[in-house]
Amino acid sequence: MSLNIPGDKLFEYLVAYILRNNGYIAGVPRRRLGGRGTQHEVGVIGIDLNNSPFCLNTVLLVSARGPVTPNNIFDMQLVRNLKGTLLDLEQTLPSRRELIRDLLDNNRGDLFHRIYGGKKIRETLTVNYVGGIFVSGEFSYQAWEYANAHGIYIVHLPDFFAGNPIGYWHHKICCAMSNIMDEQGNFILSGLAKKTKKFADFQEIINLLQASPESQLKPEHSHDLFTIFNELLRTEIMIPMARHMQRTALATINGYPVIIEYNVGYKALLDAALTIYERKIRTIKSVVPATTYKPLDVVHLKIISVTPTKDTQVCKFTYKVDKESVPTSIQNLSGAVYIPNTVLDKRSMKKFRLKMPLKAGLSLVCEFAPQADAIPSSTLTVS
Repeated sequence: MSLNIPGDKLFEYLVAYILRNNGYIAGVPRRRLGGRGTQHEVGVIGIDLNNSPFCLNTVLLVSARGPVTPNNIFDMQLVRNLKGTLLDLEQTLPSRRELIRDLLDNNRGDLFHRIYGGKKIRETLTVNYVGGIFVSGEFSYQAWEYANAHGIYIVHLPDFFAGNPIGYWHHKICCAMSNIMDEQGNFILSGLAKKTKKFADFQEIINLLQASPESQLKPEHSHDLFTIFNELLRTEIMIPMARHMQRTALATINGYPVIIEYNVGYKALLDAALTIYERKIRTIKSVVPATTYKPLDVVHLKIISVTPTKDTQVCKFTYKVDKESVPTSIQNLSGAVYIPNTVLDKRSMKKFRLKMPLKAGLSLVCEFAPQADAIPSSTLTVS
C-alpha cells in the first residue's frame, strides 16, 4: 500500500539533508518550540556553531514549499507564519546568556537531540533566530518583498535533482518507503534494523501514513520519519539523488543566500581553497604595500549560459572554470547557480563574486564573468 506523504514534507527533508552537508546541525525537532505566547511547530531547524566574535549562534528556522501552482495568498501566509514564529521566539531570549556550547568530539546528532528532543515549555537559549523559506518553482514576488522587509530569506532550489524533477523523486521515495518492511514486519534497511528500540515507533508511522495524510503526524512522528528518509537515501536506487544533494551548496552573493551546484568532490574544493590561500600569503610577502595588485584569492569562472527557471524572478547561471591559474583539484569544475534577479544589478551582471563557506574561517571565493553572448539582454531583467 502506498504512503500518503505530502510533497512539502519530503521537500523539507531534502532541505535538512542539504543543510547537513553545508555544516549545519540540521534536523526535525521532536517537539514544538516554546515562545512567549504559544508553542510553534517548525518543520526543520539548522544550527550554525561557526559563529564569529561578538555574534551569537545562528538558529535557522526553515519553512519549505515544493513545486506547486503559484498562489500569492498561500506564499504570503507562509511568510507571515514564519515571521510570527520568529517574533514570538525572540521574546523568550533570557536576560542571562545561555549559549549553545560547541562540545568538541561529541556527536552532532546528540547535541541536536539534547536541544530539541525533550519536552520544554519555553526556549531558554540565547541565539540569533533567522528565518529561511526554501522553495522550488514560482514564488510570489509580493511575498518575496514582504519576506525581505522582515529579514526572512527566500532560497530557490533547482527544478531538477540528478536529472529528474522533484515529483519523480517524491514518487520514488513513497514507493521505497512503503516497502521497508518484509511480510514478518521486520525492517529491511540495515540502519533501521539496528534501532531495535524504535521498531514500534517506526511501525506506528508507517501505519499512520497508510491510513491518513501527514497532517495527523505529531512532531515526534515527523522526526522519526526523517530518520527513515535518511536511511532510504543510502539505498542504491537513491544514490543519484543523494550524490546530487551532497554537491549542492549554500553560498552568498552580496550577502544573499543562493544555491550552487558543482561536479567535483567536496575535498577538491577544500584543497583548492587551501592552495589559493597559501599562494596568496606567499605572494603578498613579495608585494610592496603601496602597489596596487589584483588579489589572488579568487577562482575565476566563466558563465556559459543564463536560462530562466520556472520562477520568472530566478535565473540559472551555467558556468565552468577558467583553467588559467586554477588549482589542479578543480580544473574540471562546472555546474550551475540559481540567482534571483533582484540580487544582481546592471553593474554586477558583468562581473560578480560568490562566497562558498567550506569550513570555519575558510571559504572559496568565485568570480563570475560572462562569455561573449552568454547573457542575452532579454533573459534577465535587473533593477
